[in-house]
Amino acid sequence: MHGRLIVLSLLAGIMIPASGALAAPSQPTADSGSIGIRIVDVPPDSSRNDPLALSYIVNRLAPGKTIQRRIEVSNSTRSTVAVSVYPAAAGLRQGEFVFGPNHGKNELASWTSVSRDVVRLQPDTKASETVTIRVPKDAAAGEHYAVIWAEVSTSGSGGVKLANRVGIRMYLSVGAGGVPPSNFVIGPLLAKRSASGQSLVVARIHNTGTRTIAISGNLTLANGPGGVRAGPFAAKLVLPLTPGSTRAVTVRLDKQLPRGPWRVQLRLKTRLIQRVAVATLTFPRRR
Repeated sequence: MHGRLIVLSLLAGIMIPASGALAAPSQPTADSGSIGIRIVDVPPDSSRNDPLALSYIVNRLAPGKTIQRRIEVSNSTRSTVAVSVYPAAAGLRQGEFVFGPNHGKNELASWTSVSRDVVRLQPDTKASETVTIRVPKDAAAGEHYAVIWAEVSTSGSGGVKLANRVGIRMYLSVGAGGVPPSNFVIGPLLAKRSASGQSLVVARIHNTGTRTIAISGNLTLANGPGGVRAGPFAAKLVLPLTPGSTRAVTVRLDKQLPRGPWRVQLRLKTRLIQRVAVATLTFPRRR
């Protein structure tokens, strides 16, 4: 009887965008600790203009070109582990970044290789890997998606093989010339109240450009009752926004905030683009 393989993709593609931080470490093992993976060499221009580059492999390449990026695989457990490192398919489904099954390949994954397929790590050690992307001369223009996985497998009962893995998303734009244009629009601002009574401002953000973007900013309130002001409050989309997709940004405010009316300003940015939406809002009454 052949053993079954169960893969637990624990990171869901979300990286921790902080210098030196591990990218979504895998589930702690029985002897504590985890396996981690992160990008090492973030190009200075990319980190300044594109926050996605702090957490993911983000590049634009012309057909026939090659790049290399360095990643780090770490082991914070108390055991020696053999970590499989490999590229695999990913894509978009209804605007969401999704991963292909197991070791399945797509175009970008087939263009990608790693310097070592297996990295053996002693407890509390790290190792560098080189990721090479070779774009064929006949590659189709547009955005391509994949993931670099770091995987540790263990054998369970009944011949079941368990695999825990963490990874780094890859966004590759193929085409001649410079970086494709980024753009987005902010929908109407809406005043809402949560089930717990918290005041919320919600707006839907639509990516009208041709590349995946990370969006963040802040919200301020002015001209409230008695001329009071409040903010700024942080506003950020939790996940990157893919081309053509729409997602809501929700800004949570103080429960004690007066209902209004308020002059509300939402200021969001990505790369070198900034958008501002303004509205006069009154929050619903508390239940």
